Amino acid sequence: CSKRQYMLDHLCINIPFESSFYSLDSEGRYFFIDVDPYSLDIPLAARAVYKDDEGKEHNSALFHPFERVPTHFTGMAMKVFFDSSYAPYVQIKASPAKLLQGHNVFGSDSIEQGAMEMLGFLDMAYPLLSRMLDVPQAWVSHIDVTYSARLKDEFTAKKVLQFLSNVSNGQTRLSNKRYDSTVYWGGETSRLINHKCYLKFEEFMAQFEEQKKLAKFNDKSAMRVVNVMSNPKLINWTIGLARFESRMKKRWLERNNVPTNLIELIRYQNENPNLLQTLWTKATSSIFDALRGQSMKLTDDTSVLQAIENSEIVLTNSGKVSPTKVRNLFAMYCLIREKGIAELKTTYSKTSFHRLIADLIECGFSKAYLQNLHDEKASNIIPFMKLVEIDFNQQLPDWYEEPLSQFNYKIA
Repeated sequence: CSKRQYMLDHLCINIPFESSFYSLDSEGRYFFIDVDPYSLDIPLAARAVYKDDEGKEHNSALFHPFERVPTHFTGMAMKVFFDSSYAPYVQIKASPAKLLQGHNVFGSDSIEQGAMEMLGFLDMAYPLLSRMLDVPQAWVSHIDVTYSARLKDEFTAKKVLQFLSNVSNGQTRLSNKRYDSTVYWGGETSRLINHKCYLKFEEFMAQFEEQKKLAKFNDKSAMRVVNVMSNPKLINWTIGLARFESRMKKRWLERNNVPTNLIELIRYQNENPNLLQTLWTKATSSIFDALRGQSMKLTDDTSVLQAIENSEIVLTNSGKVSPTKVRNLFAMYCLIREKGIAELKTTYSKTSFHRLIADLIECGFSKAYLQNLHDEKASNIIPFMKLVEIDFNQQLPDWYEEPLSQFNYKIA
């Protein structure tokens, strides 16, 4: 398979009803013709509930809250909009990679495959509703495109993320929304574009734990996801992975002369195979322009000491930080940096040496990082763009296999 990918990470599709099912009143409001929302078999809620003079309960302003449509793996979000100022339509949104393979560590960039997988599951869940929709008029509300930079370990990845939390350029402003493992750019309400960078390992492990909890309650889909996510090769691929994700919204796509009608967009991508890479590069240009010429120090003593102090390995049985253990581990780190692992092996007992190395690894410093620390001590000021290199040809592991749809999506 081609290695030009990763990846279409999220897709939001709006599908209008066939025009014969609705009309427009004199006040510009849309309404169904001969369609009772109850007949669609969707779960309904009401914005108002009241009792009449006889005490009988009534409701008004019915709407369909977002629900999770079941799939083979993780669910797909779906909502029927029939109570707005727009012609009634159905919105479906999901990560195509998760629907196809149970994870989104890597995957396909095919909008066609992802969209038809989503339409297939919608048809399975709501066959009657599906047949009322005008699929050729469907449009894309947003697409998320992700590319990754591989760093040598989680410690370095966290340092990179910390550095990025202070980067903005031009119209690309840092968002107030921020978490330990994610940096956001752009306003949450922007109608054009949003960006974020996050550490895939932490996100993956959090999702893994969530799915394992669901699997304990005999959730068949979650059990299948857990089986997929348990693959050691998959987990190892996430370590040190910094993901740059851009959500490109309908208005931004239109401004960049990209069709947003679903069928036209699929055709356009088939004619331009590198479409997502091209759009992502353009979308993130202001962020990476701000990073050019900048450098960062990876092994300053303050951050090393902080990483050790924040590790559970230095806690006593009572849950307090042991200053002695922090001091010993920091001293070991400094000795490795000055003398190298090979020389230290001769000055420590075998047991003490391996225990200290194992404890440093628990603090977030990989074995490979420690082995190379001595050689890199004089050159730990690194140009950021050299450190965070997006290699478009290495977004997939050698053992990746293109997922196959369970639907004959050319017909779906």
